[in-house]
Amino acid sequence: MEEADYDSLIIPYQDAMANLMTRLDSLNNDYRRKYKNYPIHHMQERIKKKESIEEKLRRKGCRVSAEEARENLTDIAGIRIICYFEEDIYHVLERIKRQTDILILQEKDYIRQEKENGYRSLHIIVGIPVYHIDGMDYYPVEIQMRTMAMDLWASMEHRICYKNEGKIGKDSPKKETFKEFAKELYHMEQKLSEMK
Repeated sequence: MEEADYDSLIIPYQDAMANLMTRLDSLNNDYRRKYKNYPIHHMQERIKKKESIEEKLRRKGCRVSAEEARENLTDIAGIRIICYFEEDIYHVLERIKRQTDILILQEKDYIRQEKENGYRSLHIIVGIPVYHIDGMDYYPVEIQMRTMAMDLWASMEHRICYKNEGKIGKDSPKKETFKEFAKELYHMEQKLSEMK
């Protein structure tokens, strides 16, 4: 994919992500006004790099082009929402679902049904309306929602295990240790939630 094609490809995804970030900021501010607290600790956003898009298209057996990326990838734009407590995640999710012009394209709940390695997070892909000269199109944005503890676990697991996949086998004691850490963090979160 040429650099110019990539630059053209990502513009509406950047617009969709900016639109969603503004909505989430407004939602968090509204919580602060009405309830004197807020569910979102912070948010991170990212647009997939050209090389990552090309690599993912190859893995999927697709031609490497902007058109194929538009048709086959739903994670070109991504937002990670870090909340204080587990229930905050579901409050934010419910408020996103109430926005009538947002489409929920996919939802995977790894909080209520954690992955085998201990990973916990809520993933949704939403369609965000982007208006342009010729009308409007929906563009997908991937949202990952986690608590601060879930994010700590996922970040460290990614750094130590995932990035060293070739060096750390499936039955590595490190992987078992991370499963234990996930349980400990879950129990800590539950106790903190009870203290509110």
